[in-house]
Amino acid sequence: MLSELRLYFRLRPVLKGLKEVSKMKLSVNAVVQALALIAQGINATQDILPPEGRFWALVILSAVQGTVAVLAHFANPDGTPASAPYVKRRNG
Repeated sequence: MLSELRLYFRLRPVLKGLKEVSKMKLSVNAVVQALALIAQGINATQDILPPEGRFWALVILSAVQGTVAVLAHFANPDGTPASAPYVKRRNG
């Protein structure tokens, strides 16, 4: 139990940083997903990497897309938590 508490207190700054990262705005989600989609297309059609490298690029890009999608799932388009009601603000 003591070792778990030590681990928690050492990782507490990292966990606080992850809370900031989890504030996924719609624009960030769209840009990351679009860039990863383009990279997936290039990986599938071009022979830039060897076959094993192409596989690992597929795995890594899929993991990035999945992580971004999960973070975006728990956030409103303006980056607030999804548990809070979303009110669209008018510009002007």
